[in-house]
Amino acid sequence: MSKEVKREVKKKRKLNVQKIFNLVSFTFILACCIFYGSRFIKFYIENNKTEEIKTLADNIINNNKNSDNFKSINGSYYFTGNAEKNYLTYSNLIWRIIRINNDESITLIADNSLTALASGENQNFENSYLYKWLNDNDEDYTGILQNSLNNPSQYLTFTNTCKDNIEDTGNISCKETTDEIYITTPSINDYVNTGSSDSFMNNEENFYLINNNSKDKVWYVDNEGKISTSNGTDIIGVKPVITIKSTISEIEGDGTKENPYIIEDERGLFGSYVKLGNDIWRIYQVDGDNIKLSLDSYLKINDQEVTYKYSNNGYYHNDTTRDTLAYYLKNTYLSQLSYNDYVNEVEYSNGIYGSNNDYDYSKTLSQTVPTKVTVLSIGDIFLNPVATNYYTSTGISTESNLVYVMQNDFRLYTKIATSDLKIIPVISIRKDILTKGNGSIDSPYEVQ
Repeated sequence: MSKEVKREVKKKRKLNVQKIFNLVSFTFILACCIFYGSRFIKFYIENNKTEEIKTLADNIINNNKNSDNFKSINGSYYFTGNAEKNYLTYSNLIWRIIRINNDESITLIADNSLTALASGENQNFENSYLYKWLNDNDEDYTGILQNSLNNPSQYLTFTNTCKDNIEDTGNISCKETTDEIYITTPSINDYVNTGSSDSFMNNEENFYLINNNSKDKVWYVDNEGKISTSNGTDIIGVKPVITIKSTISEIEGDGTKENPYIIEDERGLFGSYVKLGNDIWRIYQVDGDNIKLSLDSYLKINDQEVTYKYSNNGYYHNDTTRDTLAYYLKNTYLSQLSYNDYVNEVEYSNGIYGSNNDYDYSKTLSQTVPTKVTVLSIGDIFLNPVATNYYTSTGISTESNLVYVMQNDFRLYTKIATSDLKIIPVISIRKDILTKGNGSIDSPYEVQ
């Protein structure tokens, strides 16, 4: 074989080796890309799934999918009957989850009524006093609740509630829903879908529903869980319904009463507990630099509940008139408190409510008196649902000696002002003096 031929053979062998090496290298790199690429995709998907399941809606669905009290109805997941894992805290209030909507927003109802009002004679919800008390529309004394809630723009979205006119509760429909409303009252649909009188919504309170019938009568639930109608002048409970955003995740909790879901990074002041001396109060109104507190129990002296008449003549609060509740609260009760120096004199509502002012709570709240201590008015937020048979500061007319009395079934009655009844006082202090605690029942705010 000539030298030139040998040289050509070696060259070809060298080329073949180079090709083989290149092929092996390419195969190795491709295998690495496939292996590590697939692992990256797998981990990415798993991480995304982990993030998704951290949303409150996903967690609730995942944790309750085998529960007899969790059902899919018309595209939403409803808690039903005596549900035990649908508790959530928001704005220092206890709420119950009604349903998880198909967009994963979560609709809640307050576990107890937060006030008692008349809806307004023959009014639909959007024109009712309930709507105005719940939602802010830039008018005075509207949005009493919305303006009290903790950062609603961060946590809340519009509530989609069925508002059809209903003639027969055995034949309900949902052709009309609320639009761009943050807070509503519950619908007949939600009450029925959660179990009606067997529902967790039924807790022996009277409360309004959002629906009317064709005669403009409004439906409500009575203290036995039955559905009835009213012309809107009955003064009964208002159980707010709100919806939290689909993006909200829980910080802790498992949905039980003992360990409810918690969604807030930071507590608001409203609804917080405050310890002054040996007494526990709750913040029912934040008013600039001042906060108004209602005692979280009946007024007691030496551990004995005190009863007292309101006055000898009507609802008017005058703390300079002897032999009245107003005088007793300022001159006897307040003087014996170790923290009385912290209590400020501010304006409190002291008006009438009824047919004489068309059941307009805003007219009641606009009538005020300056004092250091009084009792709650119609139109205020009531935070103690178990307290009963105690005076408000509201009368039915300027000529009457009848005063409204709060009951634990959230139907207001009137009693003659000379009756001896229990007392839940309210006071005001500056919020900047609270320097200890976090506002929970276990760690109430205190004055250092």
